[in-house]
Amino acid sequence: MRTGRRELGNSKKINITKVLIVIVLMILVVVGIYFLVKKKGCETETVDNSKKMVEEISEEKNKSIEEIVAEFGGEVKEEIKSDTYYITKDGKDYTAYSDGEIAEGNIALWSGTSKEPPKDEAGNINIYTAEELKWIADQVINGEKNFSGVTITLRNTIDLGARKNEDGSWSGPTWTPIVGFLDELPKKEGDENSNNSEGDTEIPIEDDSVEVTQENLKRFAGVFNGNGNSIRGMYIESDKRYQGLFGYQSGTIQDLTIKSSSIKGETGVGAIVGLNAGAIVECKLQNVEVKGKEKIGGFAGISMANSNIENCIVNDNSCIVNGEKYVAGIAGYVNNNATIIGSSNKVNVLGKDYVGGIAGIIFYGSTIKNCSNLSINVVGDNYVGGIAGYSGAQIENSYNQDNQSSTGVVKSVSGKNYVGGIAGLNYLTGNITNSYNMGVIETGEDNCGGIVGLNNASVSNCYNSGVINASNCDGIKIGGICGQNISESFINTSYNIGTIKAKKTAEGIVGADFGTTSNCFYLNTSITVSNTENKEGAKTESELKSVILENLSDAYKEDIENKNNGYPVLLWQ
Repeated sequence: MRTGRRELGNSKKINITKVLIVIVLMILVVVGIYFLVKKKGCETETVDNSKKMVEEISEEKNKSIEEIVAEFGGEVKEEIKSDTYYITKDGKDYTAYSDGEIAEGNIALWSGTSKEPPKDEAGNINIYTAEELKWIADQVINGEKNFSGVTITLRNTIDLGARKNEDGSWSGPTWTPIVGFLDELPKKEGDENSNNSEGDTEIPIEDDSVEVTQENLKRFAGVFNGNGNSIRGMYIESDKRYQGLFGYQSGTIQDLTIKSSSIKGETGVGAIVGLNAGAIVECKLQNVEVKGKEKIGGFAGISMANSNIENCIVNDNSCIVNGEKYVAGIAGYVNNNATIIGSSNKVNVLGKDYVGGIAGIIFYGSTIKNCSNLSINVVGDNYVGGIAGYSGAQIENSYNQDNQSSTGVVKSVSGKNYVGGIAGLNYLTGNITNSYNMGVIETGEDNCGGIVGLNNASVSNCYNSGVINASNCDGIKIGGICGQNISESFINTSYNIGTIKAKKTAEGIVGADFGTTSNCFYLNTSITVSNTENKEGAKTESELKSVILENLSDAYKEDIENKNNGYPVLLWQ
């Protein structure tokens, strides 16, 4: 009996021990979840923003065939697709698309075949059909010709036949990019190194691994003149590099619009070209999806050294560019001594690191000039900017401004860390000048500013009038112009009137200043944090307007057109 009681007692002790262990484990789990949520709480807002972004993208405004005929006239001959009709008017045939485009003639959907196009006396080529475009592609893909010295002119709308389904998927003929060395070009990821005086950020170096030669025929090297026409229904679904209408080009692509198309690849993906070593001029996008892993851009995935993108415009916010790293509305990855000039973006950009309205990352010697981002959303995690996520370039006469959607959304740039209205990170050789932000800027963690999140270079003649929202997180490097200004860096002749919402502390100009700030001012009512005192540079509305015009007249002028609520604007505005 004693033995039985002893065993029973031991059993009870074991059971009690098990219960205690379970209770302790439950407590640890609960505590762990609490601290995890607390730590990740700042991230939740950004993640939610990413989900909301997709919901907020405006659908293409399609018209019924009845509306088209009522506006254009004529009568319907035949329905080709649910969005495509042949109509006749005054004895002439036309093709009408539900997005509003009316093209002359009966535009046939691509059959998947190729046909040699006609040439003029000078040996230049005119393209009228999708089959003729495919013949051009085949010559490059097979290494037969690169068309150097040849001008190819598009004489009509081309329909490659793919369409978006109701569930968001795409179906139809798939397009093979105009590039013939897809599996031969060396693949090497860009190196990254840590080189920051504060030691809290990783900085990539220039990726010069993409080596191309003039002797390589497997690229397009001629002039492709869209002649104001469009290519639509392009569908690319690939796990390879360098995807786009052109995979790799070193010539000139000009005056071309890509419409209602989907381009998906791995690295180096753009609607016009995956790898650009030449010029892209006066091109447009409408209702286009560009997706991939790294180096993803609306027009070009990668823009090589000495390349040029000029006067390229996305004029509707139904477009989306989606990737992980180096993602942007115009060009994802821009090498040294390249230029992006006079271009404007409304593409909604979604990525993780190095995300920008114009360029995801752009290196030394390069220039972004006279560019604007009007996107509803540029969303990422780290290094997110209205113009560039990371910049070692000259950014001038450029701006980020909200483009309010039909849902009433006015937010434009949001991320976790290193977030700015112009650049997430302005690094070493970077120089931001004569630029402004009017968009709403949100951070989930830290290093957030109206112009730049983290400055390790130079900022001058810039102003911010956009809201800076850091109210949900514990970041302390929050500023009207710059989140953090690193040692031996400069911020000059700039001002802020944008409201700054912060949870802890914020500053009117620079959140954490280890460099030099001079001749900068801010509106004394702009900071909503109660425990932040106004410091030197704080001005009332009348004082601010006066001091800017008196002291900074070389960069600013009076706002006679009320572009900035009466506050001084830049001379070029």
